[in-house]
Amino acid sequence: MDAGAVAAGTAGTPGESVGIALADNGTPASTADAAAIPKATALATTTNSEQPPAQRQAVLLQPTGHVVLRDLEGGQKVFRLGSGTKDLRIGKYHPIPIEAILRVPFGATLRYDEKGLWSRCAPCNLASSGAADVEVTENNQHLAQDGSAQALTPSDLKDLKSRCSGAEVVGALTANSATFATKTRFSQEKYIKKKQLRHLQQVTVLRPTVMELCETYMKQSRGKICGLRFDYLSAVLCQADVHSGGRFLLLDCASGLVAAAMAQRLSGLGRIFRVFRGGCSDRAITELDLGEGRKVVRDIPIDVLRSSDPSSQEWLRLPADLTKMGKDDTDEDARVRREARTERVRQRQMDLDDLESQPLDGLVIVSGEDDMELAAETMQVGPPRLGIGGRLAVYGQHLQPLATRQGEMRASGDYVDVRLIQLFTREYQVLPMRTHPHMSADAQLCEGFLLTAIKVADNGDGPVGSNEPTASNESGAGASKRRRKT
Repeated sequence: MDAGAVAAGTAGTPGESVGIALADNGTPASTADAAAIPKATALATTTNSEQPPAQRQAVLLQPTGHVVLRDLEGGQKVFRLGSGTKDLRIGKYHPIPIEAILRVPFGATLRYDEKGLWSRCAPCNLASSGAADVEVTENNQHLAQDGSAQALTPSDLKDLKSRCSGAEVVGALTANSATFATKTRFSQEKYIKKKQLRHLQQVTVLRPTVMELCETYMKQSRGKICGLRFDYLSAVLCQADVHSGGRFLLLDCASGLVAAAMAQRLSGLGRIFRVFRGGCSDRAITELDLGEGRKVVRDIPIDVLRSSDPSSQEWLRLPADLTKMGKDDTDEDARVRREARTERVRQRQMDLDDLESQPLDGLVIVSGEDDMELAAETMQVGPPRLGIGGRLAVYGQHLQPLATRQGEMRASGDYVDVRLIQLFTREYQVLPMRTHPHMSADAQLCEGFLLTAIKVADNGDGPVGSNEPTASNESGAGASKRRRKT
């Protein structure tokens, strides 16, 4: 999402809505073309924040990492740059050779030219008016809609496309339109934009950041990430106080997106114990290119945590017979398999011991409609392992289960600052005389809810945060107030 300006509110009381307004009045600085940056002769190294921008080197792509490509219509797709990758395909565009991608930095723009090559160029933004004080005197009242205004025939257009660039084709269509000059300025811009989307082939090379991955997954299949928008993801990380060196228990049903974002914040220090049943996805962890930072994520089955005797689980028990060999196996192959399996079981036992060794700093649960039972089981095994002052953040797509859980937590006296938050995001078009929300925005009124709380120690004096005054309050605080009045 191209966010040019963001205005956000904060959550005050449980259940209140938080409004966020976004404007796409330009290309974000993070995705702007790097044409103004001097060409680098080597791969980028660590950049000093005090160094002037003109002296910083462009960050070139690594041939073994991932990249996000964004087309002119806003569609995005993640690609892996490996030795077996030759061409990248996005939408109906011509295939993009991997050599054209590897020789440009992140933020660069590539366009398909008349020579049939993808080359770097200045970004061509969709047509928009830059003058806010232009008086519009034309109108579209007498324009014919019979298709006779365009002088170019389909054969002429086909010939133009074979020997001219996309920008030249758009210019020719505009020049040969009999009604273009009589249209209003706004109609002219819409006409040019429509032709640009049809005849221009342009992509922007983006770094696979957490936000870009979240936006890409939302556009491709929001159900696979439980409808987790980037604003909810950032709120989960903030409310759970995810920081370097922390220890967290995580249920991630969003294709590994939450685990990847948390692992990036931990920066290799700390531990994330991710519970699962039947397997868990590492898609986002792989596409974020965390490198050694992904080792902080440790997977533990939920059944092991719920069991009174974890060592009896198959996950922690060696098979009775490891000597079975296939037709082409040798004694050496069997020994290698035995040692590898033994090492895996030993590492799993170490991870379980590490989880039980000390309290956790946070519990994060992100689940969809099909994972409500797994989320309920995680709420049973997670809070007892949460340390005093630990944060809890639960994201779900349904209000009633979280509202019920909120009431139980408030009544238990084990938590304070129990809040149920709903976020609302709307993207705006910001243009002269045409500032309004996007008419084609795919926004739902209730896309998710976030339950947050902080665990505290119960001293046995009743529910924490009770409004009933005690004797000490009456004789202490109340008396002092009365003395101040006199």
